[in-house]
Amino acid sequence: MIPGMQAAAGATEPGRAAAGQEAAPAATRILFMDDDAQIRTLTKDMLEGLDYRCDLARDGTEALQLYQGSLRFGRPYDAVIMDLTIIGGMGGQETFHELRKLHPAVCAIIASGYDTAALARQFIGPGYRSYLSKPYRPADLDRAIRQALGK
Repeated sequence: MIPGMQAAAGATEPGRAAAGQEAAPAATRILFMDDDAQIRTLTKDMLEGLDYRCDLARDGTEALQLYQGSLRFGRPYDAVIMDLTIIGGMGGQETFHELRKLHPAVCAIIASGYDTAALARQFIGPGYRSYLSKPYRPADLDRAIRQALGK
């Protein structure tokens, strides 16, 4: 398990929302991008435990391919969560700019291990809808998605 990312301790049963929260619509589709395979797997488990549907991308190139496919089917992702820094690939900031060319209304959430209020403000201002600080728990993930989707 990734230190600080508490899937077991903070996760909910699949199909059930955390206490005090309404369940996410099962049709809500999330694209999650991170270069760390463990984080991708753990986050997918968290998202599915919160009743979100999730696809995974290793880097910006893969995220763009998946997003293009969703547009071809007329069903863009409801939100895209992107790691800011991708080693050896296109990171969140560049991916976001490319996604906006494809779909100007893309709902993007930036994720980073650098947790500062100034960094969060820097990214939310130019178009990102939410900021997710690593490490995160399922409740943090759900809160960032709900904020981004205006729920």
